[in-house]
Amino acid sequence: MRIVSRSIQDVSFAQMEMRAHIPLLLLLTLTCIADAQSKAESPIVNESSAQELASTSETYSDTLQMLKAWLSPSKPSAKDDQIARLFSIGDTRTSDLLAACRSADDEVARAAFLTLQLLGESDNGRCTDSVEHKHTGLAFSGAANLNIAEFERIERWLAKKHTRNSYECGEDDPLIDDSLVYALILDGSPRSESALNRLLEVDKACAGDNIAGEPLEQARSLVLAAREIGHNLTLEPDIDKSVRASAFFLPTKYRKDSKVEVLARTDDRILLDVSYVCGLKCGRGYVVVLRREAAVWQYALIRMEWIS
Repeated sequence: MRIVSRSIQDVSFAQMEMRAHIPLLLLLTLTCIADAQSKAESPIVNESSAQELASTSETYSDTLQMLKAWLSPSKPSAKDDQIARLFSIGDTRTSDLLAACRSADDEVARAAFLTLQLLGESDNGRCTDSVEHKHTGLAFSGAANLNIAEFERIERWLAKKHTRNSYECGEDDPLIDDSLVYALILDGSPRSESALNRLLEVDKACAGDNIAGEPLEQARSLVLAAREIGHNLTLEPDIDKSVRASAFFLPTKYRKDSKVEVLARTDDRILLDVSYVCGLKCGRGYVVVLRREAAVWQYALIRMEWIS
């Protein structure tokens, strides 16, 4: 997805405009990948189970209200409040979010999927399966580490797309989830590098307008940068300084002056908005999740949220 700023007077206005729509833009990046959720017929995607939970869970209606409030385009300030609250209490609402993932309301289902992804819930594999059911997309569960099952899922998708001489492309093919690309870059293993090379082949063959295309093209240098600066962050006493110094996904010349904003924090996870400006109508913003690992912090999720 490419978001281009409308006519603006200055850079700060463009940033404010983009910042006001952060949750909506995040959801739009999942539009193609998540469309199948309300249409799938698999037992995984069973709306009746969502309805059953709604009638028995004491918190489901409150969780649903938070998801819907996050989606409300008329209350930009409330959006950040709701995603911060969801991020802060999400670990206690996993069953609610998994049920919402099977909602007949596409927007609610997408918001639930993204929330689970931000939380890095291990059970989000079930939600990811529902996203990919009867669909050609490649989503990312948000798991803390790329395990064997995640690699096998990626490789099955690649094998399905592969033809004798190239890769199968359809007009309605969704985006490759760029957060998955960054997860592979952070993993940096030979298996990850092989997957990145093959995903780049798909991207080139299908020639889509894919925000994952650029990190795929730069994967080799990004893997090296991530190995050098993208692991074992020490955040205290200055989170901003530590994130800027480790932000391998930003161009080197813009890291020093990048903007880092803490949106929400728990004992073991931090939700950040990281962005930089490179001109009057030039800039990029990312949603980033850090997770605690003993005495240090690791990048758990990186997703581009806007580009101008």
